[in-house]
Amino acid sequence: MDFFNKLGKKASETYQVTKEKTVKFSEEMKLKGRMNEAKSKITNLYEEIGEQVYHQFKTNTEEGKEEITAKCEEISAQFDVISKIESDILSLKEVKKCIKCGAEINKKDDFCSKCGKEQPKTENVNVNIAEEPKDVQEAEVTEIKDVPENQPNDQ
Repeated sequence: MDFFNKLGKKASETYQVTKEKTVKFSEEMKLKGRMNEAKSKITNLYEEIGEQVYHQFKTNTEEGKEEITAKCEEISAQFDVISKIESDILSLKEVKKCIKCGAEINKKDDFCSKCGKEQPKTENVNVNIAEEPKDVQEAEVTEIKDVPENQPNDQ
């Protein structure tokens, strides 16, 4: 019987690890999708700016300068979004980037394994990932009939 208990416990642990990895992978893919959307917006804005600048050159006018400025500000905002998403992905993967070479290293590492540069200390920031309770057990439900209502419940 002990063998089956150990087997069940190991299967449960394996399930939890697999589930956590799957959830992290799914979150990473969602973040990468959002990053690709931001990059696509940047590409479209570059194209629109280029067309407006060419129109200004062709007509020898300064019209549309405010629109170009607004689009440039939107590009900056999209780069901020990408930066935040990259940070979220690193946090999800529990890694950080080396301040010198940019290699991904473990969050806890004090030195880069690629270039040897000492890394600044980082604070632990948790990414909110929906989790199910880890210790879920089945319970047997029994029905109790004819219990007086004024009796204290000592169960």
